[in-house]
Amino acid sequence: MAIPLSIHLISAIIWIGGMFFANWMLRPAVENLDLPAKVRLWIDVLERFFSWIWVIVFTQPATGYWMVFYELGGFHHAGMHIFLMQIVGLFMIFVFFWVYFVLFKNMKRMAKEELFPEAGMYMMKIRRMVLLNLTLGSMVSTLAVVGRFL
Repeated sequence: MAIPLSIHLISAIIWIGGMFFANWMLRPAVENLDLPAKVRLWIDVLERFFSWIWVIVFTQPATGYWMVFYELGGFHHAGMHIFLMQIVGLFMIFVFFWVYFVLFKNMKRMAKEELFPEAGMYMMKIRRMVLLNLTLGSMVSTLAVVGRFL
């Protein structure tokens, strides 16, 4: 159980911590940049972050199901918090796919065409989705720790 749990935990820390850092530290620090510089910076940051998230969207379910089936013996031995974690986690992955394939793709295209106000609009939409996923990830993390006591 130590290996999948460690991978699962480290992946969650990277994903949730990255979203927290981006929203509460980096975003306010770059507010005074002009829009083109801000858009370019966020594209660079998000490309780096998303390369990690692509690994995480596979490791999280894989290690989660590994623990459910090989450690718990299946879902019939899992508590309600495990079901909730699975549902919310899968929704978070769906939100990431939406951000990556729709919002981020459009933001990059607008920036390449030097349509920075439009790219900025996509940047704000991405921020809202990141806040949603940060909230959901915090809920899942809380369930992981206290769920068995509910």
